[in-house]
Amino acid sequence: MKKYEALTEELLKYIEENKLEKGAKLPKIRDIIHDTGYSYATVNRTLLEMEKSGFISKTQGKGIFVDKIKNNLIESKQVAFIIPKTMSKGKIFLDILNGLRRVFEKEGIHLLVSISNMSHEKEKLTIERLVEQHVDGLVLFLEDHYKDDFSHIERLKEKKYPFVLVDRFIPELDTDYVVINNKDIMIRIVSYLKYKEACDTIIFITHEDDTATSQYEKNKGFKDAMHSLFINDTGLILKRDDFIERYDEINDESKNIGLCFFDDLEVIALKKQLKEKNKILSPNFKIFGYNNCYEFQNFPSVEQFNDKVGAKAAELLIKRINNPDIKTSTYRVEPKLVFPDGEGGSYFEN
Repeated sequence: MKKYEALTEELLKYIEENKLEKGAKLPKIRDIIHDTGYSYATVNRTLLEMEKSGFISKTQGKGIFVDKIKNNLIESKQVAFIIPKTMSKGKIFLDILNGLRRVFEKEGIHLLVSISNMSHEKEKLTIERLVEQHVDGLVLFLEDHYKDDFSHIERLKEKKYPFVLVDRFIPELDTDYVVINNKDIMIRIVSYLKYKEACDTIIFITHEDDTATSQYEKNKGFKDAMHSLFINDTGLILKRDDFIERYDEINDESKNIGLCFFDDLEVIALKKQLKEKNKILSPNFKIFGYNNCYEFQNFPSVEQFNDKVGAKAAELLIKRINNPDIKTSTYRVEPKLVFPDGEGGSYFEN
């Protein structure tokens, strides 16, 4: 190994051992010469080569700074993304995966994907197996009933094993997580239905399973919005089957009735079930979907930017891998209302 190569390894090891991140300042040239015993020529050559490789940047009069962490410190690392359903079962999984890939590929980290099939036991066993196989970190999209038993997540926390939750968080447990700001977007949906669609009342068609974090936050946001905008109206929340059973009772053609849904898939499922009963959704029902699931649709929805969820989760996991003792971080991605433009396209709210 040449002298400048040996010094390069020393400096990269210094960056790793001191857990320096991008932007951190390195010692001055004279200090490097003093501490390592190398000549000025060797130190200068080393820094030039490291700058060419992108590991450091030099700013005249300010110093030498870390620009990226050495690839071979992370290129052999492997992380896994655990999801509860196959990609075909939800656009959200593919969008998050795309965000994860974008960041991990840039950093040279290998990404595995595992599917729990909504099985709590399989999720636990998969996590145990991946930890045993020395996978360096996990991005977890927990199955819907995780609140009933999250002991396997507690064990990860106790071991200081690097992981980040997406679309879920556990109030009783201090963890890194990235979620959509589902609660605040509900007041914008309710406001739109009340003021733009002149709805006299609004009903939230919830998901069949109400255990997930996103479901709880949407319910809470809806109730808060109704209480605020409709003068103490706490809002009616119904599951799809309950709404269909009460359809004739609820339908009042003299009123505009807003229907906001847990997601766009619920809209299609409700219309299909009504059709099976030889009924159609009356025009006085004003629909607002969620999660912008379809390429072309004729009702407003919510774009969640789940690729941003994935990208942020990847960034948090890399930080956690590099320093297991850092303070936990939480992040909420802000969604936007999206409306059909009448020509097969759509546009975002102002």
